[in-house]
Amino acid sequence: MDRNKILSISNVTKRFLNVTALDAVSFEVQKGHVHGIIGENGAGKSTLMKILSGVYQKDEGQIIFDGQEMNIHEPMDSLKLGLSIIYQEFNLVNTMTVGENIFFARFKEIGGLKKIHKRAEELLRSIGSDIDTYTLIDDLSISEKQMVEIARALSFDSKLIIMDEPSTTLTTKEMSRLVEIINELREKGITIIYISHKLDEIYELCDRVTIMRDGHIIDNRDVAALDRQEMIAMMVGRTIENEYPQRPECVGETILQVKNFNTKKLNNISFQLKRGEILGLVGLVGAGRTEIVRALFGVDKLHSGEIWLNGKKIEVHSPIDMIRAGMGFVTEDRKEQGLFQSFSVGQNITAASMDHFSQNGILNRHKENKIAEKQIQALSVKTPSAHTKAANLSGGNQQKVIIGRWLERNPQILILDEPTRGIDVGAKYEIYLLMKQIVENGSSIIMISSELPEVLNMSNRVLVIANGEVKGEFDPLINDENEVMASALGEEDTR
Repeated sequence: MDRNKILSISNVTKRFLNVTALDAVSFEVQKGHVHGIIGENGAGKSTLMKILSGVYQKDEGQIIFDGQEMNIHEPMDSLKLGLSIIYQEFNLVNTMTVGENIFFARFKEIGGLKKIHKRAEELLRSIGSDIDTYTLIDDLSISEKQMVEIARALSFDSKLIIMDEPSTTLTTKEMSRLVEIINELREKGITIIYISHKLDEIYELCDRVTIMRDGHIIDNRDVAALDRQEMIAMMVGRTIENEYPQRPECVGETILQVKNFNTKKLNNISFQLKRGEILGLVGLVGAGRTEIVRALFGVDKLHSGEIWLNGKKIEVHSPIDMIRAGMGFVTEDRKEQGLFQSFSVGQNITAASMDHFSQNGILNRHKENKIAEKQIQALSVKTPSAHTKAANLSGGNQQKVIIGRWLERNPQILILDEPTRGIDVGAKYEIYLLMKQIVENGSSIIMISSELPEVLNMSNRVLVIANGEVKGEFDPLINDENEVMASALGEEDTR
């Protein structure tokens, strides 16, 4: 065994019934490196990580970790060996405190609750977080929960830490600190396996990258030896000439006017939306972007303000009013707020259109199935059938299902809050093409995204939100990322 290698995976295979999720996977990870793993959803990344962390058992092959063969049967076995994983989906107990979560099941070992909170505070401060360790997890924001997960992984003094999409919900400042943490860990000789759909992060952080597709290893290479287009082609199995389609150019007359929105979070928010336009909203986490669309859709109550649609003032008391007015809303957290995971794909698609196939409370199942199949085919949803549980689809296909739910209502305006969060580059491109098609067919889109290149490449116009106010309006054809980010950070007032 080469002492410079912390992990050696040889011919690892995993099957689920008749499906081969991993097929003779082999690669090695160097000690003290940041090793990227990329691939589309369904490529086998998560299956492999669950084998390494003891959630799944491999069917064939060998894994050598730190010079010894790994024969683990549960996650605690992996942790005891010095291998931790931070999952994209949080693994926290909402009814317990931050400190209790970081040292879960180790209270006696640490020396009681007082010492637990002291050590938890030290860990959090080491990664630049000022979270109170006595706070309940349920009271934290998404980004704060992510920082607790990182602190918990560090608490095991791990030799190798797997990070699965760790930046998905982090602010710019938190991401900068995460980069610093990863570099500090690398300097200490700790190895990181970094899984991300964001190729910029792979190039910034990783020494080497493993590319997976359909349960196979496509290539292992130093990141510096791969250009971006080559990496994408290996991931998706085809060439994508550009990561974004040509910007839609079908902007017409004003369709929506928002006047002087005021809520607990918002201060005199006013803007217009034109027919056939993609309007991007950008800002740091907590700036008020999502609060604007929640108020617009009738989820959050307005203290004051007006909504004018097609030249007429409309009264909003609940989301039902806005749905009837011709608006749809794809929320930022599809699994918690948008998707009925235990329902079928078909039931998720038709959830907002029951009036299309019911009469006097009686459902026409035949018509419901036709509606579901129409959207599945129109959006190229990859699913065994309309009866498959939505929870079993990849992230990109789940997002298509939720978009299909609203397209069935043929909305005038579609709100997309983080439409490509947590999905791979191939699926992202399909969502972009779908957005382009929606506006070219005469509808309008309000898009919120934390990925600034995405907003600037897809939007016709961009509004910067900060501290619950509109701080600036930008033309993506004229203004660059630096100007937009400067406004978001409050470095200049561009109004």
